[in-house]
Amino acid sequence: MGLFSKRVKEQSPPVNKKDLIPCDKAFVGPPKHYGKPQLPPKVTKEHSQLYKSMLEYFQNDKLQLPIDTTHTETLKPLTSKEKCWLSRECLLRYLRASKWDLDAAIKSLKSTLVWRREVGLSLIDGITAQPLTSNLVSVENETGKQNILGFDINRRPLLYMKNGRQNTEPSFRQVQHLIYMMESVTTFTPQGVENITVLIDFKHYKEPGIITDKMPPLSIAKLCLNVMQNHYPERLGKCVLVNIPWFAWAFLKMMHPFLDPNTRQKTIFDEPFENHIDAAQLQSLYNGKLDFSYNHEVYWADLSEKVESLKKYSYERFLKFGGLVGLSEFDLKGDHQDLLYPVDYENLS
Repeated sequence: MGLFSKRVKEQSPPVNKKDLIPCDKAFVGPPKHYGKPQLPPKVTKEHSQLYKSMLEYFQNDKLQLPIDTTHTETLKPLTSKEKCWLSRECLLRYLRASKWDLDAAIKSLKSTLVWRREVGLSLIDGITAQPLTSNLVSVENETGKQNILGFDINRRPLLYMKNGRQNTEPSFRQVQHLIYMMESVTTFTPQGVENITVLIDFKHYKEPGIITDKMPPLSIAKLCLNVMQNHYPERLGKCVLVNIPWFAWAFLKMMHPFLDPNTRQKTIFDEPFENHIDAAQLQSLYNGKLDFSYNHEVYWADLSEKVESLKKYSYERFLKFGGLVGLSEFDLKGDHQDLLYPVDYENLS
């Protein structure tokens, strides 16, 4: 069956209404019965040497980077929170995405660090004009067109994207909204998990505030794809798309050349979400048990608070364990007292 072929949909019996679980907020952490956190993956001796070289580069106290892509002559050293973001797993993600080409990985990661400064994710005192906050993009989510809710069996957080709940005209703020949600859902990844699962629904929902179910302009779509592929590499675990109308199929075919092979491999077309997510973690709209009702005033403030709380928790542990580039996310997201993975730890296969 071809990549863009339509699949035969298998309908499961509807969930009994008595089994529905009322829900209006995101929840932190997968069910305990999904298992314990996986330990950091081992690497070969050759890859370990490449990692060490990359670590040394970003540990250099003399390293300074532009504040944005326009003022390339204005350089600033890494902030403490940028160093926290530069975890062991982060460096390895960029190495894997670059097929273990050290120079390419360093160049790509430097590009992302400058990009994060430019879009307002990394704040430079006295310079950052507009931090990327939940308030900045709040209007974009008033109809609930994106939700973070639940986890798949691999303990990956779920990001729902509902194109048919579009409430704004195309603009860069739509890209900022995607960035905020990507930053949030990756923050929701629990200890031992690096990937997310994206669930995309193209159904048009006719409710107040919803203006269109049309595809975004190709320029906006390419910007969004650039964000996900270049600045959140190795983060996508799976992407499932449902309710795809004919014009969306045409749009997806236009976007296909811009997808990297890794993204294509993880994308599943026209299969029910319930084939991939346990009912207890899936919204009832898709035959799950979570009776999710989107109330923007309730959901959005709660999501923002939880994201900031998770970031604060990891940052406090980062400082506790020495405040160094290369600390492991396993240590930063855990609740154990002692450091398990020092920056010079060799986790050889």
